Amino acid sequence: MAEEPKQPEQAEEQPQGEPEAKETDWKAEARKWEARAKKSANAELELEALKQAQMTEQQKAEERAKKAEEELAAMKAEQQRLADAREIAQRDGVPAELLAYCADRESMEGFAQIYKQVAPAVHSAAPAAPSRIASGGPQPTDGEVFAAAVRDMFK
Repeated sequence: MAEEPKQPEQAEEQPQGEPEAKETDWKAEARKWEARAKKSANAELELEALKQAQMTEQQKAEERAKKAEEELAAMKAEQQRLADAREIAQRDGVPAELLAYCADRESMEGFAQIYKQVAPAVHSAAPAAPSRIASGGPQPTDGEVFAAAVRDMFK
């Protein structure tokens, strides 16, 4: 029969001269990376300040105009979204406050369709109990009924 080759032992000991591997100090590593991130953020702020200082007045005015145009476009979009919400609310009988959470007109119309299907079930609940005034005079409150029951128990 053929001899099987010897397999090296699974658990070999480390040579005496090599120390065991140290565990990573994760807190120290986190502090190191946090310091690097802060340094990078500070460098980014300094670079932005340097860029601003080197810009001409014309470039600064162009940048301000660009930001103003972006803000104006965002405000117009928001006004249009609110106008769409009012229109759909009036047309479909959906509370406009609910439509204000929708992102665009299509989602408002979809919500309105679902609301119209569900709303009758929600609003067709049984009416609340009549008030004390409508029932023909003062009625005992729950507390008064409870107090009378306790009095009757201990008689």
